[in-house]
Amino acid sequence: MKLDYNIYLEVAVIPLDVILCSFVFLRYNNRTKVNTAFKNFAYMVTTANIIDVATAVASSMHDKIPNEIHYLFNITDSIFAALTGFLFIYYIYAYVNMDETNMHIRNFVNYMLLFADITLLLTNPLTHLVFEYDEKGNYIHNALFVPVAYGFPMLFFAIGCIYMFTHWKDYKRRQIIAVIVAIIVTSAVFILQMLFFDNYLITFYITSLGVLVIFLSLETPDYERLIDTMKQLHVSQEKEAAAEAKARLSREVMMALSKAVDAKDHYTNGHSARVAVYSREIARRMGKTEREQEDIFAMGLLHDIGKIGVQEDILNKKGRLTPEEFDLIKSHTVIGFGILKTITEIPGLSTGARWHHERFDGKGYPDGLSGKKIPEEARIICLADSYDAMTSRRSYSTPKKQAQVREEILKCRGSQFDPEIADVLVAMIDEDKDYMLRELYREDML
Repeated sequence: MKLDYNIYLEVAVIPLDVILCSFVFLRYNNRTKVNTAFKNFAYMVTTANIIDVATAVASSMHDKIPNEIHYLFNITDSIFAALTGFLFIYYIYAYVNMDETNMHIRNFVNYMLLFADITLLLTNPLTHLVFEYDEKGNYIHNALFVPVAYGFPMLFFAIGCIYMFTHWKDYKRRQIIAVIVAIIVTSAVFILQMLFFDNYLITFYITSLGVLVIFLSLETPDYERLIDTMKQLHVSQEKEAAAEAKARLSREVMMALSKAVDAKDHYTNGHSARVAVYSREIARRMGKTEREQEDIFAMGLLHDIGKIGVQEDILNKKGRLTPEEFDLIKSHTVIGFGILKTITEIPGLSTGARWHHERFDGKGYPDGLSGKKIPEEARIICLADSYDAMTSRRSYSTPKKQAQVREEILKCRGSQFDPEIADVLVAMIDEDKDYMLRELYREDML
């Protein structure tokens, strides 16, 4: 039998789809929102790819099978193509905590679009608005073929992409880049197929490669388990008082999490605990209440929690980082913010994680905030973090002398550091005649 379509690209990628789906099914067994949404999307792409190939074979049989069977295959094929784009939207949504009202509105719009698409397809055997078959079983495109066959799936993908771009702070840089590349390539392929290669099946070949790209940017199971653990630490915000919820997020748990991060970065053992101690002492000298001091201690302990989502070989690289690797290192601020922002019982717990690398002159990251626009807690942790970086023993550097540290803080006063907070730390250094602050890590101070 001679096929009307070149199916070889899509046939070739089916084993890749099956292997990827099997791996995800066996390895990614945590039922997080992201995991579940990605699995649904990947399974749908695999199923749609298989159906697309089967439809091409059936369509090539012309008068050998009844037109009713032709309609069944092509309608099913188009419905699964639309469902692929539809599930991509909910993969994108899985990264954010959308408020209930906003989610209801989006669900209504998305499901109405899907309903319209499916309705046009299911009624097509009667209306022939999308496609039809002649007496010899030849496939004929009608007025709504392009809007239904290509328009709805592309619209669903566009909705997901637009949401990601308008909420870019909730996503990693490499995810956004991957989606941008996918949009350009997929759009070009769709246009070329519609204009010049109508008999080539390449839609799900490209989509399958897109699923692979998304998989490579997906969070690891270890990272997802950390997310689950953090969520379990605050079981119910509505039923329990804030004080009880904070008690669940105990000092021991926070210490364990900070040590887990320090253990991953071989160069910073004890770093988080020291930053927490320094931050609390700076806050005390600034006249903060005991509650505020304890809150900033917690922020200091977990300020680097986002490093759990950065590859270990990059964290521990001994040579100079490439620009791409440095961007991944910088992403730990956004990752940490995403982990901690759901814990509302400690006000601003995620503040230190996101903004401790901002500079007073606005040249820091991730948001380029400046001056008093940087939360005060983050300005305090920034100084504590820098002090520890200058005074700690690392495999790639030796601690600076006390006088050098003092000089560096004064040099960066007003540019990197808040001048008022810098003055507090300088006063602490001036009182520390024997350099006892360096690598401070006494259990009685925790």
